[in-house]
Amino acid sequence: MSNTSAVAEGGSKKRGRKWVIIVAAVVVLAAAAGTAAQLFLRSDGAAAAGNEAGARAKKVNPVFVSLDQFTVNLADEGGERFAQIAVTLEVANEQVDKAIHARMPSIRNAVLLLISSKKADDLLSLDGKKALAEEIALCAGAELGWQPSGAPEGGSAGPQGTEAGARTPAASDRKNPIEAVHFSNFIVQ
Repeated sequence: MSNTSAVAEGGSKKRGRKWVIIVAAVVVLAAAAGTAAQLFLRSDGAAAAGNEAGARAKKVNPVFVSLDQFTVNLADEGGERFAQIAVTLEVANEQVDKAIHARMPSIRNAVLLLISSKKADDLLSLDGKKALAEEIALCAGAELGWQPSGAPEGGSAGPQGTEAGARTPAASDRKNPIEAVHFSNFIVQ
């Protein structure tokens, strides 16, 4: 009987070792799979984070160009209403900044004429201010030689009498170099 119990104990020891080995193998495989999944997800997340960081890096140091303050009479009847507006342009890069400074008198003139053509009621609402900002961006972009893609080619006079046809054909294919218009002061009286 002692022989049988020794054999039974030996068999259960072998079975116990098998289970330990199987459990250890499963744990190692699970750990390896978890590590691989974590590395895979981290690399995708890092790439996505890198893309977001790259996109933010482009906007981290934006280039702003101040057009100073405009004080103009508005187009209201009686001519007693005026606007005092300080405009800052957000531009694509340093080259655009230099181009704006080189053409500053003509850009200021175009913006001055644009604002003076408005009525007080046009400028008092939020939508009116947003529309003015868009018009200033188009106007300043046009002074730099840019045209909206839907603008008519040749023969139509651009801002201040410049011929649209005199501009380069690729000018309408480019993005407006004026990315945004910001108001730092906006008074209508």
